Amino acid sequence: MPPIDPLQDTLEPTPFEAPKQAVDIKARRLSPRRVVTLLLAAFIAMTAWHLFTAKAVLIVFTPPAESESVSGWLTLPLGERYLVRPGDLTVEADAKGYYPIDARLTVSFDPDQRFALAFEKLPGHLRLTTGDIPAEVEIDGESVGTTPLTVSDLSAGEHRVSITADWYVPIQTTVEILGLDQSQDLALALTPAWGTVSLSSQPTEARLIADGEDLGPLPTTVRLLEGTRTLLISKAGYQSQRLDLAIKRGTSITVPEVTLAPANGAVTLNSAPAGALVTANGVYLGVTPLQHSLSPNRTYDFLVSKSGFEPVTRSLQLAPTETVTLNLTLAPRLGTVTFDIAPKQASIRINGVLQSAKNTTMRLPTTPQTIEISQDGFATITQTITPDADFPKTLKINLLTLAEAELAQFPETIEVKGGYRLQRILPATIELGAARRDRGGRSNEIQRLITLTQPYYLGTTEVTNAQYQAFDAGHNPGVLGRTLLTAQERPVVGVSWDQAVAFCNWLSDQEGLPRAYTSVNGHYELITPRTLGYRLPTEAEWSRAGRYADIAAGAQGDITSRSRFAWGDDLPPPSDFANLADETATGFAPNIIPNFRDRFRGPAPAGHFKANALGLFDLTGNVSEWVHDRFSTNRTPSAATDWTGPNEGAVRVIRGSSYLSGSFSTLRWAYRDSGLEGRQDVGFRLAKNAAPGAVE
Repeated sequence: MPPIDPLQDTLEPTPFEAPKQAVDIKARRLSPRRVVTLLLAAFIAMTAWHLFTAKAVLIVFTPPAESESVSGWLTLPLGERYLVRPGDLTVEADAKGYYPIDARLTVSFDPDQRFALAFEKLPGHLRLTTGDIPAEVEIDGESVGTTPLTVSDLSAGEHRVSITADWYVPIQTTVEILGLDQSQDLALALTPAWGTVSLSSQPTEARLIADGEDLGPLPTTVRLLEGTRTLLISKAGYQSQRLDLAIKRGTSITVPEVTLAPANGAVTLNSAPAGALVTANGVYLGVTPLQHSLSPNRTYDFLVSKSGFEPVTRSLQLAPTETVTLNLTLAPRLGTVTFDIAPKQASIRINGVLQSAKNTTMRLPTTPQTIEISQDGFATITQTITPDADFPKTLKINLLTLAEAELAQFPETIEVKGGYRLQRILPATIELGAARRDRGGRSNEIQRLITLTQPYYLGTTEVTNAQYQAFDAGHNPGVLGRTLLTAQERPVVGVSWDQAVAFCNWLSDQEGLPRAYTSVNGHYELITPRTLGYRLPTEAEWSRAGRYADIAAGAQGDITSRSRFAWGDDLPPPSDFANLADETATGFAPNIIPNFRDRFRGPAPAGHFKANALGLFDLTGNVSEWVHDRFSTNRTPSAATDWTGPNEGAVRVIRGSSYLSGSFSTLRWAYRDSGLEGRQDVGFRLAKNAAPGAVE
């Protein structure tokens, strides 16, 4: 028999059939007794199951309940406890004086459980009385009515009670409400809060007003609340009297009889003009228009006065409550004024009214008078004068031409921080240079006629070491022989032209002025039109202030006749005229002035020697000075206005002699030198425009 392959062959089951057997089941019926037995057994089983699976629950009531009921599935009372199944439980309980409890409890699977339930008290009732005195009642800040009253349904616990009644002391108290639907009584006694005051007056029947309330005529006795009370006693035709009384509760005060004075009268004072001073019997009352009360039946002497007017007096006596109005006219006081006016044909206006040209002496009110003097071609002058009735006055006025008036707007001197001063210089026409045949002349001293059209300012001295070192603290020009060139009061030397210009710009910054110079391609250029900043003077400005110091503004005349030197036309200069090369300069000055002494070996303190006619020092001697102009030997132009020098040139002009100058040529006004770097005999002084943009 071939082997069986378990993966390919399958065994088929053989169907089974049970043997058939006839069963004879006999239907049976349960008897009633058997049914009862079965139900009893089921009840006993269920009870046993509940007893073994229910939880014991204790419910405690505060205060104890008078009646209670607990409902829930299979809930069984067991002494003080209940046997209940886990789940929700409804509890209802009652106690007298308390709100009933209707609570829902949740029973857990814990074996022994306890629940505490508290009854809430029912509200109480409060009966309040304040004797026969009605009083307003507030409980816990809420108004509840007027006593006597009963307040129902107050929650158990402490309540704040406030009692107020007119004329009585307020009461603040607390009451403990028991609740439980019980009624309580609270009887309060009010304390009077007043005192009594008895008053009388002379005359009688005066009215008594207390704190704005009319309490009737005097004499009287009144009740007043405690505290400070203001009483006013008044009667028509009399002055009211005020009393301030301190009232204490339960006390009585009798005020001494009050005597009322007759009522004041009233005067109104008006004056023309208004603003007059008013005195009565020597007592100052004010200025008109004025209203003032006066005691009746008394004489008052009034004095009404105003500056520039004749005073007015009036006497006045008033009856009680009488009113009087006085309208007074004040007559002006006059003073004599004589007018001395140049030019004599000038017009005179007084307070805007043109006066006769023939009337040079006038009588004017002694109040401030506005005087206006005018004439064509001259600047108008307006000023105020107050004539004096006792002393005649003379008004002397010289009108300035328009040009003079324009110049007068610039002060004669100005001062820079640090004490440096500049002097106003008037415009003029001058000649620069010298003739070719002039003794000691040099080829660069080119003659030019220069007109200066505007006033300008020029330093009265050269800038000192102290002033310059505020800009450059490290500057040190060293010594010359045995002379210390850094002494603070001496002119600064050893500064280049650029350094001098840089100082000018720095000083302009310090003074809050626009700079006079700007840098163009690394070189300083004067800004045009000119600013009000500090700068170096032009050669023409320097020469006008020195050689032409004594000519007037705009003068031209014979300008070629000016002297060769600052002191005249010949050597030597007077001793101590200026700091020049005297014998003390032997050894370091190229030339010495014979028979001359100035007593200084090096630079002298700035401003030591006598000033010139314009008040400028050391334009001759001490140190030579940088000026603005470029140096050139070009002979054009021959004449110019407000000239600032040639437009081209590698070096700058140096003007003036110094403590090293001793030759005939270098001592002349026309002498000019040039350079760019600092030297021990060259310093500088400041200049500035008087008005901005005056020169292009």
